Amino acid sequence: MDLIVKKLPKTKYKYHELHYTYSSDELYVCEDNSSKDSFSFSFTRKKRDEKYFHNSYDILFDDVWKNVSCYGVFQKDDEVPIAYLELAREEWNDRIRITNLLVKQEHRGKGVGSLLMKKAKEIAKKEDRRIITLETQTCNTPAIDFYLHHGFVFSGTNLYFYSNIDKSYDEIMVEMAFLY
Repeated sequence: MDLIVKKLPKTKYKYHELHYTYSSDELYVCEDNSSKDSFSFSFTRKKRDEKYFHNSYDILFDDVWKNVSCYGVFQKDDEVPIAYLELAREEWNDRIRITNLLVKQEHRGKGVGSLLMKKAKEIAKKEDRRIITLETQTCNTPAIDFYLHHGFVFSGTNLYFYSNIDKSYDEIMVEMAFLY
């Protein structure tokens, strides 16, 4: 497959909708190991009773992010990207945040996501950033596996990031980081 990574112009891709889908028969279950004198959590990978299907949407160049750049992966001579990468700069702590990374379903498992991850690392290194960070969910084991494969490590969690009942939905925020 002949692939090209191109910077996406904000004028054309602002509020461009991304459709996220994935499925998994596993998840990471959060276990509270806290006591009177300490607190800690562990995440244990477990098999689901039934397969989980996820379906959501996001947009590129959302106004909540600052100093954003977006990239698309194109097949030779195509005008529509098969994958997207969005990076936001967090100047106060010298990080780049991956705010969106999406490979269309029919192109997964072919190295397209790895191409985008390589691009993110090149940009972070060129800009002399100390870290690349991103957020995913405990129910998204395919994404966690991908990030671990690319050298990311667990760097934090928030049990109430999406709602006050995230744990009951098995969708707890996991922060991951790639350090230089």
